[in-house]
Amino acid sequence: MSNAQVVSGEYSYLPIERVHFGPGSISRLAEELDRIKSRRPFVITGQTIADKTRLVETVEKASGRKIAGVFSGVRQHAPISEIKRAISDAQSARADSLISLGGGSPIDSAKVVVKELSENFNRSAMAHLAIPTTLSAAEFSHSAGMTDDTTKRKTGIRDPRLVPRFIFLDPIMTIDTPSWLWACTGIRSLDHAVESIYSPRHQPYVDTLALESITLLFQNLKRSTDNPNEIAPRLACQTAAWMSFAGVQSVGTGLSHAIGRVIGATWNIPHGITSCLTLSEVMKHLARKYPDRLALIAEAEVQGLKGLSKDKQAQHAAEGVGELVKDLGLSKRLSDYGIRREDLPSIARDASGPEEYSMALDVLEAIL
Repeated sequence: MSNAQVVSGEYSYLPIERVHFGPGSISRLAEELDRIKSRRPFVITGQTIADKTRLVETVEKASGRKIAGVFSGVRQHAPISEIKRAISDAQSARADSLISLGGGSPIDSAKVVVKELSENFNRSAMAHLAIPTTLSAAEFSHSAGMTDDTTKRKTGIRDPRLVPRFIFLDPIMTIDTPSWLWACTGIRSLDHAVESIYSPRHQPYVDTLALESITLLFQNLKRSTDNPNEIAPRLACQTAAWMSFAGVQSVGTGLSHAIGRVIGATWNIPHGITSCLTLSEVMKHLARKYPDRLALIAEAEVQGLKGLSKDKQAQHAAEGVGELVKDLGLSKRLSDYGIRREDLPSIARDASGPEEYSMALDVLEAIL
């Protein structure tokens, strides 16, 4: 008798036109710019990439034309004031396409620039070509986060038209990425995949990609962090980040992401680090609620768990994530970032509904 279940659901595809992946795939940039008839591409990136690497120069060479301009003022969590400057600079440069270069903040900033320059998509939107250098997977997302400079609160917009049109996953472009940033954004991708698996809206298509993402990250994230010049493990991690985001639009994220959104901008904690703080502890709580789903995660982590009950396997899944974070040197506490016990109730309220408040508070207490 078959063990297959009869399930129903819905899966939404995002309008990403093409993903180029592999070593040297950035060489396809000129071809894509030619195809969309872009003569004045404009680069949006961060100061470290602009000042301390030759990546902008590499992008210009790969583009086969002179870059119309570079905005390198993007900072962590994408402050709105900097995005406004990027919009003004892109207009002044008469940009006809945008190239985001870097992690989630430059990619999200470029999404907002596209939206604003198209007058909220009432006019034809210029093409956005994303060249990620971290594992945040923002390039596959239909949402963009930004931070109010005054309140330090994270806000966001969500629209399928925000997703970049072309994506270049070139592991050679990631070699200069700081090891801590590469590692913690890898945990961010792990967070996407794990929360897709235990989502109440989980579905077979997403499960398959998310579980493979988990396996690839457990096999390659530590190795690629320790040996950045080894191209194969870095590309495997980029592939894992791609797969990790396959289900976010259709099945959503959970409490780990919700807490991360609340604490990230307010306490200036990098998104990847928020996942290092929250994911394992959230999994420990959900292991009791969804043991079958967490057992799947344990299996994907390539742990030898034969003979153990589903409950034990579920707990091992949570512990496996904690061990990976520890092995990467990323074990942190909320108190390391100035969060105090008296802050926890408001964080829990902002991150959860009434039915999850108690669990959110328990998670926060455990990681303080």
